Amino acid sequence: MKALSKLIPDDLKETIKLLINYIYPRNITCIICDNPIKLNNSYSLCKNCYEELYFILDGCHKCGKPIVNFNFERESLITCNYCYNKTFYFDKVISCIAYNNVSKKLILDYKYKNKTYLCKYIVQIMKEKFLLEEIQADYILFVPLHKKRLKKRGFNQSERIANKLSELLDIPVLDCIDRVKNTKRLYNMNKKTREKELKNGFKVKDNIYLIKNKNVILIDDIFTTGSTVNEISKILKINLVSNIYVFTLLTTYANVYIKE
Repeated sequence: MKALSKLIPDDLKETIKLLINYIYPRNITCIICDNPIKLNNSYSLCKNCYEELYFILDGCHKCGKPIVNFNFERESLITCNYCYNKTFYFDKVISCIAYNNVSKKLILDYKYKNKTYLCKYIVQIMKEKFLLEEIQADYILFVPLHKKRLKKRGFNQSERIANKLSELLDIPVLDCIDRVKNTKRLYNMNKKTREKELKNGFKVKDNIYLIKNKNVILIDDIFTTGSTVNEISKILKINLVSNIYVFTLLTTYANVYIKE
């Protein structure tokens, strides 16, 4: 092997090394900031990035957001400020980490910089959170992309998470929802505008009968207003799905104060 190595030019050796590291990254640097780490660091994160992540243990029982109360005006705080006076068709949201500058970089690099290997670590976090919740599900679903956006991006980030999570949890994935409307990007829209943009944006496929009276997990990457998963949940409930557990890596803070 050493004799063979001597026959390979140094520049070709370096090219081969870079190619191997790209295909099989060893993650000896932090997956968020690229600082050096030990191979056994949790989720391949450095200490600084890990400590900047807020892992959600006691989120709202409905929307999953970290609960932030700004006063004691309501005698009984049954739910968080975000859920208050809202109607959701899903039964519960489970989110793993609060959205901030560090967690945002993780999901944006995965979605838009083609760092698909990050899915492995995202799913590892989501698996641990799912097991803590102790819920039972018959199928895993995912938020679909419109075919034009799927062609442009090359992959559906939620579908990839769903497939990897399915392998770890031994729960089958069912592709039963189609995105029929190529919606505009939603990140800069408020909740009302998002709901208008998403209206009639999804339809069920012929295999929807498989989840009648079943419990399902609906995978998305980030829960912000919940408009997308709520629109999907509405058509799932129409088709007699029993319980819908929305499951995301990130969620934004419920920091909107609702006046009574």
